[in-house]
Amino acid sequence: MYAISRIEAKPGVWCWSVHFRRSGKSHYKSFYDLKMGGSKKALAAAIGWRDDRLAKTRALGKREFHQLVRANNQSGVPGVQFIHPRKQPLGSWQARLKLPDGKELTRTFSVKRYGYDGAFKRAVKARQDLLKTIEDKPYLVHPTAKRYEARRVGAITSEK
Repeated sequence: MYAISRIEAKPGVWCWSVHFRRSGKSHYKSFYDLKMGGSKKALAAAIGWRDDRLAKTRALGKREFHQLVRANNQSGVPGVQFIHPRKQPLGSWQARLKLPDGKELTRTFSVKRYGYDGAFKRAVKARQDLLKTIEDKPYLVHPTAKRYEARRVGAITSEK
């Protein structure tokens, strides 16, 4: 079941736990059997809370996801890295983008040919061009999450 799991909080104390992330924010709540009047009622409450939150929160788009700066990024630009190929002793700047189907697009710019700053600027521009090739749909995998995002988007467009 999407974002819902059964947890024994303490010995003999059970609950249904809802946990998911949207746009970098965690959404978490526990529904205890004792407080809710049994496991079935706690599960129903957990499903209701999850569905309500999923309907109200926006998922990251694929372009937005690919523009997040990771903790191990050293260039300051997502998808742009400095590499040291054997044939390029001065190194190269490379723009990379992993596509949803698993393929990877790369563009490499030699420091010897363009200079350090010139190669970096070209790699940044290439990365921006690569991002334009991605269809900007919500970055979701689970069918339930996709269904609620489609409902949320449908509700927004019907209000306009």
